[in-house]
Amino acid sequence: MDVNRKKEIAKFLCGFEAAHALAHILILVSGTTITILGMALTPTWHIVPLTVNILLTIALGNYGWSLYRRRGR
Repeated sequence: MDVNRKKEIAKFLCGFEAAHALAHILILVSGTTITILGMALTPTWHIVPLTVNILLTIALGNYGWSLYRRRGR
């Protein structure tokens, strides 16, 4: 797999993670409690996955678009 293909995959995943982070933001702001397998997940629980999704979005965007690359000497 060449580098350009890997970067295009990273760009796609960056968009996916950004949408996933947006979903966590909407759940956090709306105050929705989600119950999964009898376990209630309060809105404040979404802060940790939101942080992880934002960090993944930044990392994938940096790789895909070379946002923070080092400049040559």
